Amino acid sequence: MKDQSKVIQQSLVVRLLMLTLAPALVSLPVTLPLMVQPSVAQTQNLQVEEVERLIGEAKQKRQQSQSIKAINPLQQALVIARQLQDLEAEAEVLLGIGFNYYKIAQYQQALDYYNQALSIFQEVENLSGEATTLNNLGEVYRVTGEPQEAIGYYNQALPIFQEVDDHSGEATTLNNLGLVYQAIGEPQEALDYYNQALSIFQEVENRLMEATTLNNLGEFYRVNGEPQEALDYYNQALPIFQEIKNPSGEATTLNNFGLVYYATGESQEALDYYNQALPIFQEVENRLMEATTLNNLGLVYYATGEPQEAIGYYNQALPIFQKVDDRSGEATTLNNLGIVYYATGEPQEAINYYNQALPIFQEVENRLMEATTLNNLGLVYYATGEPQEAINYYNQALPIFQEVENRLMEATTLNNLGLVYYATGQLQEALDYYNQALPISQEIKNPSGEATTLNNLGAVYSDIGQPEKAIDYYNQALPILREVENRQMEATTLNNLGEIYHSMGESQKALDYYKKQALPIFQEVDDRSGEATTFNNLGAVYYATGQLEEAIDYYNQALPILQEVKNRSMEATTLNNLGAVYYATGEPQEALDYYNQALPIAQEIENRFVEIITLASIGFVQENQGKTKQAIDFYQQAIEVKESIQGSIKVEELKASFASQQVDTYERLINLHWDQGNFEAAFNYVERAKSRAFLDQLAGGKINIRAGANSQLLKQEQALKTEIIALSQQLITLRNRPKNQWDDETIAEAENRRTARKTAYENLLTQIKIQSPETASLISVDVAPLAEIQSLLDTDTTLIEYFVTDERTFAFIITNNSFKTVPLNVSRAKLIDELTLSRDFADLDEPYPQALQYLHEWLILPLQLHLNTAKIAIVPHNVLHYVPFAGLTDGKGYLSDDYALFTLPSASILRYLPEKRKSAIGSLLALGDPEATSISPLNSARDEVRGIASLFNTQPFVGKAATENTVWSKASQSGTLHLAAHGDYNTFNPLFSSIQLVGDNQHDGLLQVHEIYELDLTSKTNLVVLSACQTNIGELSRGDEVVGLNRAFLYAGTPTVMSSLWNVDDAATGLLMKEFYSNLQGGMGKAESLQQAQKAVRQNQEQDYSHPYYWAAFSLTGDVGN
Repeated sequence: MKDQSKVIQQSLVVRLLMLTLAPALVSLPVTLPLMVQPSVAQTQNLQVEEVERLIGEAKQKRQQSQSIKAINPLQQALVIARQLQDLEAEAEVLLGIGFNYYKIAQYQQALDYYNQALSIFQEVENLSGEATTLNNLGEVYRVTGEPQEAIGYYNQALPIFQEVDDHSGEATTLNNLGLVYQAIGEPQEALDYYNQALSIFQEVENRLMEATTLNNLGEFYRVNGEPQEALDYYNQALPIFQEIKNPSGEATTLNNFGLVYYATGESQEALDYYNQALPIFQEVENRLMEATTLNNLGLVYYATGEPQEAIGYYNQALPIFQKVDDRSGEATTLNNLGIVYYATGEPQEAINYYNQALPIFQEVENRLMEATTLNNLGLVYYATGEPQEAINYYNQALPIFQEVENRLMEATTLNNLGLVYYATGQLQEALDYYNQALPISQEIKNPSGEATTLNNLGAVYSDIGQPEKAIDYYNQALPILREVENRQMEATTLNNLGEIYHSMGESQKALDYYKKQALPIFQEVDDRSGEATTFNNLGAVYYATGQLEEAIDYYNQALPILQEVKNRSMEATTLNNLGAVYYATGEPQEALDYYNQALPIAQEIENRFVEIITLASIGFVQENQGKTKQAIDFYQQAIEVKESIQGSIKVEELKASFASQQVDTYERLINLHWDQGNFEAAFNYVERAKSRAFLDQLAGGKINIRAGANSQLLKQEQALKTEIIALSQQLITLRNRPKNQWDDETIAEAENRRTARKTAYENLLTQIKIQSPETASLISVDVAPLAEIQSLLDTDTTLIEYFVTDERTFAFIITNNSFKTVPLNVSRAKLIDELTLSRDFADLDEPYPQALQYLHEWLILPLQLHLNTAKIAIVPHNVLHYVPFAGLTDGKGYLSDDYALFTLPSASILRYLPEKRKSAIGSLLALGDPEATSISPLNSARDEVRGIASLFNTQPFVGKAATENTVWSKASQSGTLHLAAHGDYNTFNPLFSSIQLVGDNQHDGLLQVHEIYELDLTSKTNLVVLSACQTNIGELSRGDEVVGLNRAFLYAGTPTVMSSLWNVDDAATGLLMKEFYSNLQGGMGKAESLQQAQKAVRQNQEQDYSHPYYWAAFSLTGDVGN
């Protein structure tokens, strides 16, 4: 029976993502539109008295929160004022009508009447009326989300109030300017205006407006997260309202106390204050504020886990808002009812309420709450498994939040869009949205939003296959969540850390995060979905450690909760996991039953990660039941879904990480096709399993990632580059001192800072690539079919493609007219053992090392019958990337005696290499033995490059002249680029692997992988030779991707790279290079030139260089046609 461990690992551990719901919390800053005192001319007494009576009637209705009923008497007054041809009276009545339309949130009508009033006040030169109307126009624009318009009107009103010595009007407008600057996120400006207003109100002893402004200052500090300051101001406002017997102001301030205590989690205090405010509003018949306070009571009960109480209060508030015709309050309450029904697992009810709220917000032109409701609809559709609907609503909400400059909700919606794209497997899009959300939350100092997005970034990097980055993001999120005391989100991040450690095989650490930290918090805050998710994840740990009964127990605890709260994604996950554990207990039919329940749910809600795992798991069960055809079908479906996700990722390093996922499924499918004799299909999947990121990169051609990139990101990039260069120069200076003068502590500190800056730079580069329009234009290409590969091979070349699995290795031998397959009886473990021994170089006197003989016996001997051409192209796989094929020996001679060898990352890249080919070797640019750092000198490198340069009749750049700047300025015009310098592979930051040259004030001297990508070697460069230490190594992912120097130069435009597998003896290297270039000059091809150069080194008469250590490290990668 096949190894079952692969599918046993398919139990899904779920990380939790955070999204932000947007409830409509009704806060009560006191906004201040103004009314002028009526001054109807004393003529035609009966009509005048009627106008005054009608105005008084309207005022009484407005004070009773019946603004809509106040409009009719004012319309009657307007007719009379016009009959009287009393322009001032007409303007005052128009102002009153506008004010009442403002109060019922009919803002366009308010603007129409205010603008009529303004024209008349200006015509009759009534400066007080003009200033009042300008203030009120500003107020309409403020509440409709047009802050710049509002500021414009307030700034027109202010100097007029000052000119007519209307200090109260002046202070009122200053107060309103404070409100608008607070809304657009300029807190210092807001504070300045409030404090100016307060001083004037105190000076003129306007106690009502003094208390009002104190209340607004409290509101300012409340929304800026300073609750104690807010309480201080409310405590100053409250006794003034009580002293002047202003019950509405008193109740408003009591309500605002409730808001502070609600926000700080002191629910009982919040309830106490709301319950003090409520009867006062009822007593003074302020129905509007009564409904507002009922709404806020509902919010507290919702937050304390009493949804039915919340619904009760909302249902009391709703008919009052409707009765007083407060459309905005009505819609707000409908929105809040939607939130409660969503939270209690009744999504259709939630949608119904949101759909009632939305047109009202649109009707009253409340853009902010329109967008908030759209966001909430998106959230419900996401939760019910309709991601496209969710994206549609979020995309409607986002531009509105941007338009009204609500940065908090802009970041919230960007985060929520990222979440949907993450859930549907579009990981790069998810990263893009999260990376847009994060700086906004940081800029506006929203720690909860910042932590939410950090958590979600961690989840993406976890799925891409970069656990260290994921841990870093989670560890950034966790202390923020603890500081703001967000227990639910803290538990979410703890759960996610457990998931990472589980994936890394650290089961005990995972259990600690799940059982001891996350689970108790989820239970404490009554988060049923989070609790069930953690039960699932505990089951996965016990499953992985072979404790199957415990696993089943936890999964069975999770499943009914997930069904109860209608968490479809997690329901599918847990069903899949139950399938895995029942298979492990020897009950395959039970396993299939669970998988077959999980699959349609995953497909329905477009959770492609669960879909991939479940398809592969069904395939595994079918395979082990001997149902090969069905197994192949399910494996192929799993791979199609996986590759659709992979194709949506455009950034190579992200694609490379993701490519390592589901390698086991490729292996099983390849095994099945091989065993069925479907060799061409097996070869196709071998190609699909290997180097796909690099293939897509070559297919896309050279792009400029900075074209159209975010200017702020480019500024950050330049700043980081400058800092890294400065730190590199500092380290050079420190290390160039005599050894006994080294300051180890300073050097370590500088090195740590540079490493941190490099990590930040790598992350920033990823952001730039994700947001680059040119990156977005890249497409994922199909691998080349066998017939195309054959057509690309010349008659003198045989291609060997290897594929290594745990148990055996496959070889595909291809020429332009044949296709052969050979099974190799060697496991991955045996290859690793002998490869390790071969790299020991313990006995340099033995020219035919035993380890290299074993590798020859396993990898070459079984194929010998099919190797009938002069050249062999080798496509290695897995550990075979580190095999020195030229040095493989049968104990009598070497593979390179008989064949000119070169390597390819995959067979499919043959289609992209001819276009890189140039007609001749061309001119030489040679740099050697740079003198800038404390690394050991390459003693023969100067002689090496001088000897090579003499063949080309040019001068090399050696010592201090071997600068990085020389490469940047001259490489694109050179046919051959030769670098005899040390190579450094950076395990932690592969994009910072480098060739060490001399730095200056523009470059740090380290020619790094991410920089090589940006070199332009497309027009003239035919060959790059890295005559350095360990330049042909890199971090090898399970998807056979190598982020290293070799592939970077191929991408930059050269068709061929020569590089080395280990630290090379520099004298032998100098000899090899001289022979190699002489052969090229003599007209040999590249592969033949290297073959003969290696032979010349080992036959050298002056020094014994026969051992492969001296000559077999070098290999050619790419096109060797010229």
